Amino acid sequence: MAVQIREATEGDVEAIRQVGRQAWPATYSFAGEDYITHGLETWWSTHAICSSLALTLNLVAELDGRVVGMGNRDLRRSPATIWKLYVPPGRQAAGIGSTLLDGLVTRAPDGERVTLEYADGNDRAGGF
Repeated sequence: MAVQIREATEGDVEAIRQVGRQAWPATYSFAGEDYITHGLETWWSTHAICSSLALTLNLVAELDGRVVGMGNRDLRRSPATIWKLYVPPGRQAAGIGSTLLDGLVTRAPDGERVTLEYADGNDRAGGF
């Protein structure tokens, strides 16, 4: 079955949090345990994800009915800015992230540039 990309709903909050819990530690291992713990508590909390649903375009990638990745793009900024694009380590290099990125870019207003912001040291995001 192919990966399906769709807009996230409130029913996806826990699945999105699970993606973060799986992907964040591996992504930010270079930054140390305190940074990882802070990020999970701050940006991957239920409250943060619910707020994000109101302020950003959130997409989820589904495979066989399960959320296997997520990405979001800020709706308040111009140019459009991608803040999150995460796929758990065991699912990476299968085209899920690229499909999410394409979904985020193609949903931008016609002709609007899209940028990606990421933490210094996250060389994988820069390369991606």
